[in-house]
Amino acid sequence: MMKKIVAILCAMMLTLTAVSAFAADFTTIEAGKLTMSTSPDFPPFENTDDDGNIIGIEPDLIALICEKLGLEPNWLAMDFDSALLAPQTGKADAVVSGVTVREDRKTQFDFTTSYVSIHQAIVCKEDKDITMDNLGEQTIGVQNGTTGQIYAVDDFGEDNVVAYNTYSVAFLALTNDQVDCIVVDDLVGKAYAATIPGLKVVETTYEAEEFAFGVSKGNTALVEAINEVLEGLIADGTVEEIILKHSMN
Repeated sequence: MMKKIVAILCAMMLTLTAVSAFAADFTTIEAGKLTMSTSPDFPPFENTDDDGNIIGIEPDLIALICEKLGLEPNWLAMDFDSALLAPQTGKADAVVSGVTVREDRKTQFDFTTSYVSIHQAIVCKEDKDITMDNLGEQTIGVQNGTTGQIYAVDDFGEDNVVAYNTYSVAFLALTNDQVDCIVVDDLVGKAYAATIPGLKVVETTYEAEEFAFGVSKGNTALVEAINEVLEGLIADGTVEEIILKHSMN
């Protein structure tokens, strides 16, 4: 019996030592909390439930990461452009909002390890024949600050693109025929099409993109602590399970 008690105490001490080691290495805006900016209209990565809680792939991942690091998740909901700015202005430790790793953004954030690859997709009404071949002839809805906006403007010009602060407003515009289609990340497009009748998702030829968490520039210790947990969750299949769970809902 004594040996069992000693073993349990040793295990507890090792766990506390690991957490305290993490805590000693990095700093956050508010002690004991990981403050994150997000635009929670981006299912299955993040959206709000009927009670206003932020749920989805990334909140599930963050909950596990915070548990390992001994931190409490602290979410700040805002539009995507503002979410990108928050870590740069000291309002958040990181942006966690389906952020694509891009070279220009590496000057603004220190990115964690990427955890998923996505592709841009076209979402339109089922009776529309819209493809990459005729996308330039359409009025394209996008969200401000996204890769989809950059691609659409670069390839087809600003006159063909209508930018919205949130995807929820963009999809409302689509259902009201104010735009012909929306260019959006494929998993997100499928999530909206699954809940809004009469929509379909069309593949594009754009290259795959990597999602990661954008930590405030210079907080290398926090990036390393998150990566240590995140890479373990990738290796043991937890990340894949979480993505599948939310993608199938």
